[in-house]
Amino acid sequence: MKKYTTLFIIFLILPLLFLSCKKDGEIISAPSFGKLAVKFTSANASEVFLLEVDGVVQDTVSKIGELSLESGKRRITIFDVEQKQILDTTVEIDVRRKVSLSCFFNGTTVFTDNLDPALKPQTDSLLVRFVSTDKALPELMDIQISLYDFGGTIIPLMNKTIKGIGKNKFSEYIQLPNPNVIDPNFDATFMFYVIEGFDATPGANYQKVMSIDDFSFTWLTYKDDGTFSWVPNNIISLGIGAAPEDGSSSLRTSQLIFQREVN
Repeated sequence: MKKYTTLFIIFLILPLLFLSCKKDGEIISAPSFGKLAVKFTSANASEVFLLEVDGVVQDTVSKIGELSLESGKRRITIFDVEQKQILDTTVEIDVRRKVSLSCFFNGTTVFTDNLDPALKPQTDSLLVRFVSTDKALPELMDIQISLYDFGGTIIPLMNKTIKGIGKNKFSEYIQLPNPNVIDPNFDATFMFYVIEGFDATPGANYQKVMSIDDFSFTWLTYKDDGTFSWVPNNIISLGIGAAPEDGSSSLRTSQLIFQREVN
């Protein structure tokens, strides 16, 4: 008898449990979660920034590598310590894949990576775009890309000029091939893409402000580990920075803001 009583109670409770898992006639499903990878860098490495998700502070950006967030649209906001909003955007969190948010802040403008899957360089080439991150450089520059071996050999390149390099937006992408495609005698281990600049500000007489002659140019960095070896199928966003403050070199910093390799 006791056994039947127990079974009766179980069958009585089960429908109640089922009904309690329904809301307005719909079964309530458990929330799903996805990953958000956050990479936020600043021209001033000592600055502190806070990250919020849907209005809730998570931590300082420097301490956040990856977040587990409920799937769906999430509002991402980044503030400085004075509560000045730096970034306000929405990302779609997907349980099936990790979502990346890569940003660079130059002090006035937030730059984001171009993750368009259709954007690809030709075989054994790379795509690169530029922005000026040095306050001392003109507000507007034209740049000329050449090949240089840091030993006196300079190879000017046709059609490798980009006009209108500014400080608040990236330039258009330009495609660069492996140096040995330009000349089979070139070795990409010893020939480097370098960038010279001209002041394109109206009335500036097009003065050369970045030059190989006085070693005030910058060069193309292929990976964030400082790799000098050629990296094909590469998409790069490069900042033209200032020379070291300690005066150890007149070369301008080659600041790799975003970099990724594509198949």
